[in-house]
Formats: sequence, C-alpha cells, structure tokens
Amino acid sequence: MKKSYIYILAFLTGLLPGFFLVFNFMFSDVITLYDRSLSLLVVALAYLVLGAAFGLTDIGSGRMFGLCLCLPAIILALLYSFKETGTVFVNLLYVAAATGAAIAGAVLGTKLSRKRKQ
Repeated sequence: MKKSYIYILAFLTGLLPGFFLVFNFMFSDVITLYDRSLSLLVVALAYLVLGAAFGLTDIGSGRMFGLCLCLPAIILALLYSFKETGTVFVNLLYVAAATGAAIAGAVLGTKLSRKRKQ
C-alpha cells in the first residue's frame, strides 16, 4: 500500500515540472539553438534532481519512480503535439530529456540509498 502512495506522489510531483518547465519550454518561441539547448538542460537537471530525491526513499523501483515523474510531461507533450504538428521533433526531445533524466536520477538515488544502508 505504501508503494502505491509514493508512486502517486511522484506523479503529482511530476505535474509541476511537466507543466511549468516542459510545457512552457515547448510552448515558448525559442529563436536560437543555444536557448533550446539551455532549456533542455534545465528540464534534464530538474528531472534528475527529482528522480534522485524519490530514488533516495528506496521504497520502490527506481525506474518506476522515473516513469511516474515524467508521465505528466509525456502526456502534455503528446496533447500539444496534436495541436502543433510542426513541433513533434522538439516535443520528443523534451520527452526524451525528461524521461532519461528522471529514470537515471531515480536509479542513481536508489543505488546511493542502498549503499548508504550497508
């Protein structure tokens, strides 16, 4: 029962960066490649930190934490891709950055938590 609550909490926590970072960066008009790269880095760092924070709890699977964290970003990107079909590639970049960073952070946090308990 405790695991399902922490996964729901991870999903609800993922709503904040999903909307305020991923959706905002997808929706904004970025002119230069530097700005786009910087926004992808901000998304990746935010999800990496959140994934590590949930991974440190060591209650469940690190990969599942990562998926629960980035699921709101995936849903928002999918919905926005139906409206703006010209930005599908950029939306996929944000989804890949969020998913990869969230899973990597959660797995690293879980490993660190297990090493700390030894």
